[in-house]
Amino acid sequence: MNSHADTPILVSAEHSAANRKLLARQAAAKTDRIESASRKVSITLSSPEGKRLYLRCFEITQINFHYITVFARMKVADTEVERIEQELRTMLDTRLTRLNQALVDAEAKCTAHGISALATYDVEPLLFEAKVFSMLDRRLLELIEKVDQLMPMLETLCIDEAMTPSQLIVEKSRIKRAVRGTTKAVRIIRSSLERRANTMSHDHGEERDHSTRRLNDG
Repeated sequence: MNSHADTPILVSAEHSAANRKLLARQAAAKTDRIESASRKVSITLSSPEGKRLYLRCFEITQINFHYITVFARMKVADTEVERIEQELRTMLDTRLTRLNQALVDAEAKCTAHGISALATYDVEPLLFEAKVFSMLDRRLLELIEKVDQLMPMLETLCIDEAMTPSQLIVEKSRIKRAVRGTTKAVRIIRSSLERRANTMSHDHGEERDHSTRRLNDG
């Protein structure tokens, strides 16, 4: 298990080789540096896709969310941060709506093909205790859960020839982008806000230097 990992893993220490491999590649993120209160939410992920998205995207994106919603306000106008927060909420809600529809469509397709039981994974699930600091974190966690729910449905449809292997790959990629695209967008927004904050700090520093020189000259 990655020694840098902050995520509590609520399963036995005797992980299978597949789970150990996933955990070893966990993105290093230290959410214990976030001083805000959090809700502790248990989440069980069965698919390798869901596990990877959680381990590689969730905590890193949480840290970026926290910068945007808390630290950016110290340097950037509150109205601007509120606008960005609303855009992020809208983006996440739109993606949740799409995944909910994908779940409805997949279930309908299973029913149409007489599928009453889904394929299962031989590798045991991973149970995490996620720390949720904000409404944005909560939405991102929901996205990951819905991706995890969709994966065995798609696998089953492919096994029962209601979907071709090529279609399976395309559909999986499209669904995972709901999370990966969010992670990328949030990272870009944080970088932009950091640049603006640094520029403002530099400008304020120059103003203080000019004021000091004028006083000294006087």
